[in-house]
Amino acid sequence: MEVEDTGLSDHFLLRWEVSMARDEPPPMPIISRPWRHLDIQLLRSVLSTSRLCRPEVWPSDTDELAVLYADELNSLLDRLLPLHHFVHRQRPSDPWFDKECRDAKRSTRRLERAYAAANRGAAAATSGCSTAARLDPATAVAKAAAAKAAWYNQRRAFRQLRHQKCTDFWRGKLEANSSNPLQLWRLVDELLGRGVYLRALLSTSKRLVSLSLRKLPAYD
Repeated sequence: MEVEDTGLSDHFLLRWEVSMARDEPPPMPIISRPWRHLDIQLLRSVLSTSRLCRPEVWPSDTDELAVLYADELNSLLDRLLPLHHFVHRQRPSDPWFDKECRDAKRSTRRLERAYAAANRGAAAATSGCSTAARLDPATAVAKAAAAKAAWYNQRRAFRQLRHQKCTDFWRGKLEANSSNPLQLWRLVDELLGRGVYLRALLSTSKRLVSLSLRKLPAYD
């Protein structure tokens, strides 16, 4: 903190720097397997030839049998589905984003992946690749066009649903608190993104007051 004499009166100007950056939640490292890519038939095949399907090698002790089960199954999964390391960044969710919105978002992403797969198949069929020789180019192109139309329609519906949910939520909040000006302004601050910012600075404001009270006696 710095004290400056402006020369205009017997009051002094206090100057200090404050970081206005908001703290972001730390990223969470996650280890998982891509279960969607698991080949069930291949898993059954390797399990049938593993020690889990050979009773003659099973230990008599229950604890040792449990260890054998865990070790053998993890070893097979490491061969078929290696562990993937990725970072999950937490993002705040809107209060109106409910289960219906999450289901619509999941459907939109699923149709997007289906369109990408159909588009790759159409490109391979029209280019005459040997792996796609069995595909009819016209059929593949028509399938890609239908997948694209389904994805676009779902994406449009998802956007309309989000807009409707947001509008209904905040309209209901404002109408319910129309007779309470204090709560109404708090809702307006939250709607404009100012509520979280002010709450985040509350502890900082207290620290500034405490710092000022400790510094001012030194300039008496």
